Amino acid sequence: MKRLTYIMVVLLCVCAGMALAQDTGKVNGEVIDTTKQRGPVPNATVVAVDSGGNEYSGTTDSNGDYAIEGIPPGRYLFTISASGFVPRRGVRPTTVISNGDHYVDFKLTKKDSVVDFFKKFGWLAGIPLAICSVLGVTFIVERAIAFITNRPNIGSDELVASVTDSLRNENIMEAVSICEEAGGSLANVLKAGLLKYSQAQIEERDITKEEIQEAIQEAGLLEIPQLESNLVWLTTIAVVAPLCGLLGTVTGMISAFTSIALEGTGDPQELAGGISMALLTTAAGLVIAIPCLVFYNVYDSIVNRQVLDIETVSAEVINQLIAGKS
Repeated sequence: MKRLTYIMVVLLCVCAGMALAQDTGKVNGEVIDTTKQRGPVPNATVVAVDSGGNEYSGTTDSNGDYAIEGIPPGRYLFTISASGFVPRRGVRPTTVISNGDHYVDFKLTKKDSVVDFFKKFGWLAGIPLAICSVLGVTFIVERAIAFITNRPNIGSDELVASVTDSLRNENIMEAVSICEEAGGSLANVLKAGLLKYSQAQIEERDITKEEIQEAIQEAGLLEIPQLESNLVWLTTIAVVAPLCGLLGTVTGMISAFTSIALEGTGDPQELAGGISMALLTTAAGLVIAIPCLVFYNVYDSIVNRQVLDIETVSAEVINQLIAGKS
């Protein structure tokens, strides 16, 4: 029994010794910005996070240096944040060993103000892209308002039914009043045909189907261009905006490669930053063009549907008028 107790005490001492032998590690380094000056970032918080979610943090001093001590051995990911800079999360996986002194540097990018952001585009591509964006939003909103205000007060089926009932009762002026109350392109076109027929009745003369069709077509020539107004601008912007963005990218790439020719490729990060800024204009051009193209297709489908309704309903009303005359 005494021997068993002695063995257990020895095992406990060995385990305690092994636990004490597993010392912690240290991570230190510096945090700098990504400008050409590579200035230090003071008061930045560096957090080491292990797989279990445990966090160990440190703060940079005025020289951008930080130190995190007492980190248990293991694999860590880092989160770096500072006021006025874009935070970075889950970067630079590092394995900490016992009694290890690990040196890990980080870089942070300054947050852009609105003015700084648009300066990246340059005047050659920035001004056309700004104009395209303003015009795109303007025409999208303008067409939406136009379609809403041009929408009839009653549905096309209800309009056709009401006009047809009035024509069956040989009450042309009632049908005209229904069209005036309904409003919209379809009602205006129908009203033109009804007024032409009513004028012939007042003059006590016969009217042909071709005369009514001509009156409706003339009214349609006035209504349809109003529906299609400014749609061409949306297609133009959808084509021009990506080209302006591509122009900015090409000029930016020329500038980047000119810098390589003069100074060599000693700083790949600076080169990558210049290329990313050049590609920014292409992204901006696509962001402007895609909504313009989508809204153009939506508005074009609305116009086509209204034109089809005008043609179909007009033919039905003309046949009703000719049948009533006979």
